[in-house]
Amino acid sequence: MMLQNSTRFSRLVDLAKETSSDKRRELLREVSDVFLEAAPDLSDVERSYFGDIISKVSANMDVAVRRRLAEQFAGQPKAPLGLIQQLANDEVSVAASVLRKSEVLRDVDLITIAQSKNQEKLSVMAARPAVSESVSQSIVEHGNDSVVAGLVANDGARLSRGTFQCVVERSETSEILQAPLVARADLPPDMINNMYAFVSGDLRDKLRQRLAALPPEMLEKALKDATRDVMTEMRHVNDAERKAMVFVGEMIQQKKLNEALLVQLARASQATELIHAFARLAEVDVKTVRRLVNARNTEGVAIICRSQRFERATFSALAMFLEQGAGQDCKTVHQILDSYEKVTTETAQRVMRFWRVRKEAAEPTSAGA
Repeated sequence: MMLQNSTRFSRLVDLAKETSSDKRRELLREVSDVFLEAAPDLSDVERSYFGDIISKVSANMDVAVRRRLAEQFAGQPKAPLGLIQQLANDEVSVAASVLRKSEVLRDVDLITIAQSKNQEKLSVMAARPAVSESVSQSIVEHGNDSVVAGLVANDGARLSRGTFQCVVERSETSEILQAPLVARADLPPDMINNMYAFVSGDLRDKLRQRLAALPPEMLEKALKDATRDVMTEMRHVNDAERKAMVFVGEMIQQKKLNEALLVQLARASQATELIHAFARLAEVDVKTVRRLVNARNTEGVAIICRSQRFERATFSALAMFLEQGAGQDCKTVHQILDSYEKVTTETAQRVMRFWRVRKEAAEPTSAGA
């Protein structure tokens, strides 16, 4: 054994003296094989030395060689950190296998790579068997919607409440994010309710089933979470929203805030004023109503109208306003009006409880705005 190791060492020394690409490739294979055989017994310092040698020898090799090296070391739990970092920062075809499965990469390494905004690398990272909350946050910050959808669909990815909130907000205008979010078992219950305001019918059915299945203690926690988030959201109000708030205040003083005003605003397509007036009259927070309007969610509007016992004609005007914006024909509108009667009291009460608690949380801040 001693003679065999001595002979192998001498061969490595001889190969290191060669400058041809073929000999350098042979040296790389030999050093890599030696490392992989001895890796379990090597100290951290020895692994680092091997990593330095392999890194330097491979740096100027062609892509195919670097790719094979990455595939060879990606699944090695004792691979040298420096080498893995070098491979992870290489072009995508080389980095992919390391980014996908190397356990040697630390969160700080992955976050640094995410900050490069390379969408192909972000997509690979989003599919890792395990993604920490901090790495998930960075992927969401720097990834496009397709990347984020892949992350959310990955059961091994952990998302913090703040990251979930960010993705839910993005999903209002990006349908590709909606189905993966609805499928997440750990989506916070209050965000389930938030999404109910803007997702399509099939997804809305799934959310409704999840809301109905919430145990009382989880429901109470969700209401508290919703209250806290609304207090943060209400600190930022733009000029158009302020003018609409003033308008609604004037209508209240003149005792004109009623269903007739909603119909008038809907027919005049005064969307911002309509949103604020509807929210105030229905005792629902403005953000929820805006979501309903932007998503053309007639079912959600029907829930509010049913809970407030609004006239069917009022709902009809609101539905017409929403469907005209969505480019629907009158037949579709009539079908939606027929569905108004099908909204159950149980569904309306459960959904409205969330929307009302958001309204109550928003009142102290909006009053001082």
